[in-house]
Amino acid sequence: MKCDRNLKCILKCAFGISCLEMEVYFTLLKNPGLDVSMIAEKLGKDNSSVYKALKNLMDRGLVKREYRILRGGGYKYVYKAADFDKFKGVAVRMLGRWLDDIKNSKI
Repeated sequence: MKCDRNLKCILKCAFGISCLEMEVYFTLLKNPGLDVSMIAEKLGKDNSSVYKALKNLMDRGLVKREYRILRGGGYKYVYKAADFDKFKGVAVRMLGRWLDDIKNSKI
């Protein structure tokens, strides 16, 4: 996905996240419950880059991590995007603040 001037990039700016992080968020929104390697495969990225993106998204409350117990023993982490309505609400508030700042700026 190329990052250009569209809604995803405006939201990316509003949340202070990278294009990759936005790609990861929308991938999880469409495909909840993926692990790092599955996300990396879908996006054509390496696992370490995806993991860093997931960590940042979790820090911002945009992604949640759960663990799944494996049948043969052990566990793995899977990730889910935060509710999109919550995401939209935060984005609208942030964009509203930007507009207020622009209206009130004196240059």
